[in-house]
Amino acid sequence: MAMILSLAIGMAAVATLFTVVYGVLFAPLPYGEPDRLVSLGMRTPQQARIEQPPAVFLSYAQQAHLFDELAFYRTGNANIWTDGDVAERVSASWVSASMVPLLRVAPLLGRAFTDAEQGAGAQTVLLSESIWRNRFGAANDVLGKTMVVNSVEREIIGVMPASFSFPDLQTQLWLPARVNQDAIVRDVAYAGVARLAPGASVETVQPALVAVLPRLSSAYPTLRPWLDAMQGTPEVLPLHQARTGDMKEALYLLAAASLLVLLVAWANAANLMLMRADGRMPELAVRKALGAGFQRIAGHFFGEALVLGLIAGVLALVMAFCAIEALVASDSMQLPRFSELKIGPMTLAFLVLVTALGVLICSAVPALRIQGASRLIATQSGRGESMGRARRRLQSGMVILQIAMAFVVVVGASLLLRTTQHLSEVQPGFNADGVTVVWTQLPFARYDDAAAVAFYTQLTERVQTLPTVRAAGLSTHLPLGSGELFGLRYKHPEGDERLLATNVIDQGYFSAMRIPVVSGRGFFALPAQNTGDVLINQRAAESLFGTPSKAIGRTLTLVSADASAPTYTVVGVVGDVREHTLSDAPEAMVYRPQVVPTRPNVELSARRSLALLVRADGEPKALLTAVRQIVRELDPSVPIFGVQTMSEVVQASTTRLTLVRRLLSVAAVITLVLGMLGLYGVLAYWVALGSRETAIRVALGARPDRVAGAVVRRALALCGVGICTGVLLYAPAMPWLSTLLFGVSTGDPLTLLGATFALTICTLVASSLPALRAAHIDPITALQAQ
Repeated sequence: MAMILSLAIGMAAVATLFTVVYGVLFAPLPYGEPDRLVSLGMRTPQQARIEQPPAVFLSYAQQAHLFDELAFYRTGNANIWTDGDVAERVSASWVSASMVPLLRVAPLLGRAFTDAEQGAGAQTVLLSESIWRNRFGAANDVLGKTMVVNSVEREIIGVMPASFSFPDLQTQLWLPARVNQDAIVRDVAYAGVARLAPGASVETVQPALVAVLPRLSSAYPTLRPWLDAMQGTPEVLPLHQARTGDMKEALYLLAAASLLVLLVAWANAANLMLMRADGRMPELAVRKALGAGFQRIAGHFFGEALVLGLIAGVLALVMAFCAIEALVASDSMQLPRFSELKIGPMTLAFLVLVTALGVLICSAVPALRIQGASRLIATQSGRGESMGRARRRLQSGMVILQIAMAFVVVVGASLLLRTTQHLSEVQPGFNADGVTVVWTQLPFARYDDAAAVAFYTQLTERVQTLPTVRAAGLSTHLPLGSGELFGLRYKHPEGDERLLATNVIDQGYFSAMRIPVVSGRGFFALPAQNTGDVLINQRAAESLFGTPSKAIGRTLTLVSADASAPTYTVVGVVGDVREHTLSDAPEAMVYRPQVVPTRPNVELSARRSLALLVRADGEPKALLTAVRQIVRELDPSVPIFGVQTMSEVVQASTTRLTLVRRLLSVAAVITLVLGMLGLYGVLAYWVALGSRETAIRVALGARPDRVAGAVVRRALALCGVGICTGVLLYAPAMPWLSTLLFGVSTGDPLTLLGATFALTICTLVASSLPALRAAHIDPITALQAQ
């Protein structure tokens, strides 16, 4: 049973991580010939990834020697109604007509968009299979029916299969991108996808697009200010890489940890088989002397290992299935491709391979030992004889390997635990306690800038009158969460231009988030708000003006093609906020009020989708009911979504690190337990085999404490060699681990000493029982048994 559990745990761990690594990093995307698909992006000199206007992709598409096909898209949210139902917010994507043919996924029903629909901005829509089944009962006559999307009736022209997860699994609607002379240069919100031409590669396409970009100014003169302001560089990535993001290092680290767990399990099982073979050495020697060949005796061990391995393999499959289901269910932040994970043919094949290797290892170790059986039966009178040096070295080597691998995994888990602790101590620049977030989405068809400002003004005013509410504000971006920040280029008073992140808020945002105003003042409430006022954070004030106090009254001019570009006055400086991750330093930030722009073609428009942040006493559930009622009274067609507390947002910002830390912690516990069991088994076996020698020593006057101390010293010696070996094994893992750490280095002495102390304690615990048994051996009974 011990061998079965040891193998099952190790194989389940490695099968689970194989499923994750393969599913995220190596499983082909569900499109036709996915290895030829690339993502077309753009990065600024500050390494910020930015969206682009359709004109850029239309110019790229003319390079026939680079691409067979090219498409562009933008993502967002949409409000939908069917047959008078309550509005529901869903994820949507606006795609060019070439998108579906490029990905080579045929609609389940109907057809894809046409070039004519794209050019005219036709009111058509493609449904996901989930909406088709849930809202239309999978009716085959859904084509030609209408669905209200953002207050506009759209004709349903097709249904896409569940496999069409573009750009991600959350997308449920596809709408035609509007391509006209104005939109292709002004709608800066798109990303691109292309299918490489024969002979083209990422390496050759990248410099070719860099050469194409300067020619855009001639083809589209109105695009020149944007090109000059962004100074972007085309970025070409395999689509698979673009979708998986920065998970590679973390997953490789977890895969290595699971492999160490498997090796520890194999070493444990091999040691158990070796002990079993050593106990039967006299019998095996006699069988060999009577003519049994090596293959016959080795086949006996192989048969035993095969039966035990198959049982362990089936148990490992069940455990891996449960682990994957738990991982997918806990993926609240939608980590890349995690929702696609499942136990498939590749996992089954991998598990069969691992089982076969385990069976071979566990049978080969005892089989090789029986080659000397005839000699041993002649030199050893029985079980009471001291064990041979070769046998002891082999078992000691396996124990050392187990301790070394346990050391590596324990160090990794400890470093991630300390990273999590350091991140929890980081001040994000706001107070998340007691803040509830509610997102809303206004339909563009019915809300112009003035109507959007009026709606959100009434919403915050009415929410602030609720008895439990302390403050309420609006923002286009949640710090450490979702939403959008706008990269705009401003001219410094001395003539320098800076690309600064810009957030649209209202006057209540800083009070709701308790972000301090360190100099000047905040925004006024409408209608007293001056549309030319802006606030900046301390980082922006220090980099632009030297100190926060010197920034008050200074101006920033928005860089644009308009000769009369707007100039804004800095009226206040607020504290720095970590907008993206806790480990990233705050960036320079500009805050604009949610107002009707005076120059609509140049300035940011009033936002239709904003997060309402409410600081209140009591339970969020009661507050949500009141907010929902207020929104329904203002406009029953406007849905609310994305309800969560800011504490949950902060916690979710470390989801990936938390996932890696938890999995690595589980691996550390497993390796420690298996290592302790392996050490205990070897020591207990040594004590049993050396009972005659121990009995003689006791009979000659050896004290029990000296006998027990000898066992413990032997265990500590193995532990010491194992830790030294573990340090050597840990060195290759340091670069992978460093990408996940914050506030602690991979060579942190405290962590290394802590892991050494933990393994030493485990060694003492594992050796205590064999030491007590050795100390209490009765000489007379032991000698009579020989």
